[in-house]
Amino acid sequence: MTTESGAATEIKILAAGANFSKYGSMIGQGLTGYFGDLPEGTTVSVHNMHPGEACIIGPELVDSGRYHMALTSPSWLVETARAGRGANGFGERPLRLMAIGVFPHFDQFAFAVRKDLGISSIRQIKEQKIPLRISTAPTHLHHPTGWVLDIVLAEYGMSIEEMESWGGSVVFGDRQPNLMEKVPEGRLDRVSGMRSGALNAVFDEALMTRPWKDIADTVDLTFLPIDEDVLDRIERKHGIRRAIMPKNSLRGVDADVPTVDFSGHILFCREDLPDEIAYATIRGIDQQKRQIESIFLPEQGLTGPVDLSQMWKDTYVPLHPGAEKYYRDCGYM
Repeated sequence: MTTESGAATEIKILAAGANFSKYGSMIGQGLTGYFGDLPEGTTVSVHNMHPGEACIIGPELVDSGRYHMALTSPSWLVETARAGRGANGFGERPLRLMAIGVFPHFDQFAFAVRKDLGISSIRQIKEQKIPLRISTAPTHLHHPTGWVLDIVLAEYGMSIEEMESWGGSVVFGDRQPNLMEKVPEGRLDRVSGMRSGALNAVFDEALMTRPWKDIADTVDLTFLPIDEDVLDRIERKHGIRRAIMPKNSLRGVDADVPTVDFSGHILFCREDLPDEIAYATIRGIDQQKRQIESIFLPEQGLTGPVDLSQMWKDTYVPLHPGAEKYYRDCGYM
């Protein structure tokens, strides 16, 4: 997809899922609403699909020109794709991507198991072939969590399929990103499953959401750290960033826990996006920032104010020059 500078066009944004579709709708409003000044006749379309798969294939779809912009999380995922440092079908060739901005989303990956299992490390799961009943996000290339889980487990010499061969199980149809969404009829939701013992482990992100709090408040959990040598290797090979799950962030997090960073809702584009579109996009976000904040409830994806003096930071990939110009023109950087 090419966009001729100064000509009316349809700007296509991939903004899949409950969180990203909110950003996408407000970005579209900012670009083409009463105060937009793109060429007459310009339209914006916001596209939805499987949310987890969109996060994984979004960088490729933007690089190929199918969309002008997309959102994904965590933010470092775009850096991995840009550098071609991925594996297992994601990000295995360099892509022409740049950042427009990052919405605040403070999050980490958690390996949580019921305390009554007596597990104290991820290595112990492999060594003792413990048949866990795990709730997670869509597996493999169907969600960033699935891709990261495959990478981390491989460093410990195991896989989801191997864990299942020990008599364990891995499910994701019970996942509720927030309690306003219901799981399909006939499926046990994650919170009920952990409380009843039908499930005994959760390997997932989105720690700010209500289901995580409800589980941690009612089930005694152990949060397993990822070993430092593993974190070193996956960052060196794939750009997977480390983080600390802060002590007391949930009941049962009795100390800081080394893990993988899942922060940031990053809006990105291809390198050749016209400067005026990138500039207008950030201007539109600036105009709509209070609206964006108002449509996110507590315990959903937006974890702080939409502050443009912060949005250009922690992008991991270069900032698009059109976006950078707006940040500078308005004194945000």
